[in-house]
Amino acid sequence: MQSGGKMDLNTQNLESLLSKNLDICFKKIYVGLNKTIRITIVYIEGLTEKEHLSNFIIKPLLEGPDFRHAEKEKEVITLIESGGLYYPLSNKLKDIDSAVSSLFKGNVLLVFDEESVSFSFEVQGFEKRAITEPSSENVIKGPKDTFVEDLMTNISTVRRRIASPDLIIEKTTVGQQTKTTVALIYHKGIANEDIVDDIRRRIDSIRIDGVFSTAYLEEYLISKKYSPFPQIIFTERPDKFSSNIIEGRVGIIIDGFPTALILPATLVALMQAPEDYSTNFLVSSQIRFLRYLLIIVTLFLPGFYIAVTSFHHEMLPTVLILSVKVAKEGVPFPTFLETIALLIAFEILVEAGIRLPKSIGQALSIVGAVVVGQAAAQAKLSSPAVVVLISVTAISNFVLPNQDLSNAIRLWRLIIAIASSIAGLFGMCIGGLFLLCHLCSIENYGVPYLSPFVSSTNPQFQDTFIRSPVRLMKKRPIDLKTLNKKRID
Repeated sequence: MQSGGKMDLNTQNLESLLSKNLDICFKKIYVGLNKTIRITIVYIEGLTEKEHLSNFIIKPLLEGPDFRHAEKEKEVITLIESGGLYYPLSNKLKDIDSAVSSLFKGNVLLVFDEESVSFSFEVQGFEKRAITEPSSENVIKGPKDTFVEDLMTNISTVRRRIASPDLIIEKTTVGQQTKTTVALIYHKGIANEDIVDDIRRRIDSIRIDGVFSTAYLEEYLISKKYSPFPQIIFTERPDKFSSNIIEGRVGIIIDGFPTALILPATLVALMQAPEDYSTNFLVSSQIRFLRYLLIIVTLFLPGFYIAVTSFHHEMLPTVLILSVKVAKEGVPFPTFLETIALLIAFEILVEAGIRLPKSIGQALSIVGAVVVGQAAAQAKLSSPAVVVLISVTAISNFVLPNQDLSNAIRLWRLIIAIASSIAGLFGMCIGGLFLLCHLCSIENYGVPYLSPFVSSTNPQFQDTFIRSPVRLMKKRPIDLKTLNKKRID
């Protein structure tokens, strides 16, 4: 035992710690002039590329002329340190804790008992998913690759797009039990150093057992803990991730997850889609303006209908109000109740479609909505006008490019509908004002959530409601406070 009760780094202590694990293999080989120098090779079955271990590590140790003439452990260690093995990715370890930690990351250990040292080699060879097309962020004319569960593969796809020495990739470990590797990525010279330091500090302060979902990190990185609105942009597309890095944001990639995190998020950034930059700016501007219009429709249409039909009949034309009255004949429930009930029914259908297998999930969402809506109208449980209204509301919600933003809008839509059923248009306006105040109160790393609309200095609107031509978008978002503010010189 070493001083302080810490165990020595040797084979016996490693076996006492790890021998109960069936997937951990201990292999002893003897090298040197008289085959008297013992080296213990430790690796985890299933996480190691055995062919690389055999050809680039074991074979040189047994057959290399320098190793065959070695007489002491120190000579073998010196040869390894000077590059005697055909493998560049190695680290010399002197304590048992770092050796065990390295082993569980998939590395191979060469243990020298007499000197109490070990060499760790990155010979990972576990199965991983191939790069495929994006499933939730489709694009017609853009790249078709996506992030996968392997950290180094994801980093390489970003590095291939940003071939700059100023692209900084920092690694840290989160999770006392899982030891999950987290990569912090930013562009030195563009990203604001205060934002980078704040994100780095928050990651280092995380004290949890493990990272089993991106939400484990999200709760520590967001500023407004009790807001349903997303404050982090999640993406599975390396091109979108890279473009945000160049814009001045900070990215996070977590080992084991096929999605990356982008900070800080703003409402404008969440309303942008990769397709916007793959088509003509006039077409993109039309589609983007339509998104902003439809977000208002999906938020306020149910509440507006409840308000005007229950409290403010005089606002509707006579013909329209008579049509609504005729359609509602025989329906035993008040307008607000049937509207809210159908909104909840729609939420149930969406949730059921997500949880069911893909082969039947889409069919349930489409057929279920049609069947339930038609049956409710025929059974006089709801009027056809409300069915049409909820359908328009749902379709408008599907236009939003970010699923987390869509979920938040669905929640606030229900709140505004309830407020409208209580106080009519006055209640709808109060609900809208509360929503606006809530959005104005969100600030991530010094960046207002509604920027550039609430920017105090020189707001830029070239890439908000519309997308300007690339040649006119000469500056990066001013609220990110980037070090290099120019996109185009």
